[in-house]
Amino acid sequence: MDKLRAMRFFCRVVEAKSYAAAAQSLDVVPSALSKVIAALEADLGFRLLNRSTRRLSLSDEGATYFEHCRQILQDIEAAEGHGRGGATRARGTLRVGMHPALRFEMLTGMGRFLDAEPDVKVETIITNSPSAVVDEGLDLVLHIGRLSDSSLVAKPLGSTVPVVCASTDYLRAWGEPRHPGDLARHRAVIYARRDEVSNTRWSFLKGDETCEVEVPVRTVSRDGIGLVDAALGGCGIARPLEVAVRHWLGAGRLRALLTDWTGEPQAVIAVLPPHGRSASAKVRRYLDHAAEVLLAKG
Repeated sequence: MDKLRAMRFFCRVVEAKSYAAAAQSLDVVPSALSKVIAALEADLGFRLLNRSTRRLSLSDEGATYFEHCRQILQDIEAAEGHGRGGATRARGTLRVGMHPALRFEMLTGMGRFLDAEPDVKVETIITNSPSAVVDEGLDLVLHIGRLSDSSLVAKPLGSTVPVVCASTDYLRAWGEPRHPGDLARHRAVIYARRDEVSNTRWSFLKGDETCEVEVPVRTVSRDGIGLVDAALGGCGIARPLEVAVRHWLGAGRLRALLTDWTGEPQAVIAVLPPHGRSASAKVRRYLDHAAEVLLAKG
């Protein structure tokens, strides 16, 4: 059997999470793809995938084999780049996960990256889960916050801070808070996942003075993506991260409030799979691009 082809097919099934989606991206029929994977399992002597009517999942052996296969395929890609005289040439499909707060800046800046790297195709998903580099078969995740899994590779890209802000229309109707305590008389827009308690208490620091306010919540964004949209629409005062509202602050659509009161900075980290210490050219190029976007101000 063509082991390399089978490994490519197997990795694509894992990344796509279905035979149908993988077959479409590989331009083969699902039955042919299924036969290749079955033949690979027979050759290896162990099951790679647990199949059910609802989903595919990796077996324990399959998860280990997947990581080795992906590393081998990346090494081949790098070797081919050297052979073409392009040791630093980026090529292939780059799969990126990103925190919802990074969505606007990273996606609207993607054109510059594609112009600079004509041989790279980019696929993105919105996630802040570091484990997605393994679970989703991603090349990297642009994560905000602490990283607890020490088996993953973390590359710091910068930091961002929370910004209290509201639309000009809302402020005309409700007035502008001058002290954190004034927020109690306003409408608040918050982000909260379904598996956590809503973040209704906002903490502030000004020199040695601290203040914590229970904000009156009128709008909750469960996925994080709608937080800025709701603020733009006049739903109330929000406290997103600066990178999520940078464009809208610069355009005058949102106004920063309580700017002399600070919040805790949040680290922006590129999370790579355990083998990421020898990241491919396409990953290295994208990390440089992401750092430039994050450092830009307005």
